[in-house]
Order: sequence, then structure tokens, then C-alpha cells
Amino acid sequence: MQENKGGEAPVSNHKEPGISDEAILKLFKAYFHDHVHTGKLYDDFPNFFLFKPGVLEGREIATRNSEKLLLDDVIQRAKARNGSIGVSKHRNPKLGYYWLELTVLPFMMGDTVSKDNKGEFFYILTKFIEFTTQHPKMYGDLTAEVDTDKDILLMLEGIKKMAGRLSVSLEFYPESMLVSYNPNWPVNEVNKLLQSLKENDQDWCEMFFEYMMYVMSKKS
Repeated sequence: MQENKGGEAPVSNHKEPGISDEAILKLFKAYFHDHVHTGKLYDDFPNFFLFKPGVLEGREIATRNSEKLLLDDVIQRAKARNGSIGVSKHRNPKLGYYWLELTVLPFMMGDTVSKDNKGEFFYILTKFIEFTTQHPKMYGDLTAEVDTDKDILLMLEGIKKMAGRLSVSLEFYPESMLVSYNPNWPVNEVNKLLQSLKENDQDWCEMFFEYMMYVMSKKS
């Protein structure tokens, strides 16, 4: 989901689901076929929206080979998880042109974390933190030391703030369309979470990875 210039706060320019297939095709043909990146067509679209991959599948949308490969990859990955394609609309305020960033949703553990889906990642991370408070015997309670350690409290508040980027999208789309995770948190899912924390450079990830390892080592 697209973020404001400041970083964490969600953009409020959303529309309810129901954008017509015809409108989406018109937008994508303008962007990938005609390479027109300005105009009222872009202004009329929300900063973030979802649609099913079948809207684009089998259609000649792009003219450049690199863009054809990009669209086909996104379509096939969305189909494989029975999901949707997410579109984040960005604008260069000085030059006035728009560009689109595409993601595959729902976000799943193991997906690469980027600036356009980090809200989804941190949302799932908060669900794991909640799980540890309810089931501390499995992995340890990640919130156990917040009353005595201000650094941990600051880190958990930062993660919660990042997850809050998803709050606006959740007003329009059900959670299942945006994220997918196992609420029982088996070991293989936790390992994917640790790997995602270790491999991306988003705020708090490296520090939280070390903290999780510390808590889980104490538990073991």
C-alpha cells in the first residue's frame, strides 16, 4: 500500500471496491501501451486499489518486452495464490507524471518486503507479537519486558505504527485479501518471519530480528 512522504502514515485517498474492469483496462493500456503518464484518467483513480488478475490475463496490454514479462509475472503469481493485484499510484509533483507500482496480494510470509508492501508485513508481525503474549510457552512473550526496557517499548510502538499503514485499506478490503498467515504460528511460519526480518532493510527489522532471537533463545 502506498505511503505518504513522511513514511508510515497511510494515504487516505481510497475508494471502495468496485472499480470497473473497463476502467482498469483503460488505465493499464494508457500506462503500458500508449505510455501516457499524465491526465485526468490518473487523477480519477485512488492511490491504492485491488483487482483480480483475470481482468488482464490474455490481453495485449504492454508493448515493451520487459513490461510484458512484468505483467505476466504479476498475473501468474496472483493466480497461484488465488489473490489480487495491488496497484499503488505515485506522482512526481515537479514533473506532474504518475507511475504505478504493482504488488501481489494477499501478502504471505516469505514474500520479499518492499516499500509498497511493508505495511502488510508489519501487520502480520504485530499478529505474531500478539500471539506470543497469549501463548508465551511456545516462543516466549515478546512484550514481557516493555515495562522495564524503554528501547523495547519504542521498538514495538514503531512496529505498530508501521502496521497502521494498513488501517485505511482494511476499511475497504477484508483482511484475507491483504494478508495471509497461519494464526497458529507453527515453526515453519516463524522461520519465514525470521528470514524476512533478516533479509530486508526496513526500519526496525534488524533490531527486531536480534530481539526475537534473544527471547526465543531464553525460552529454549
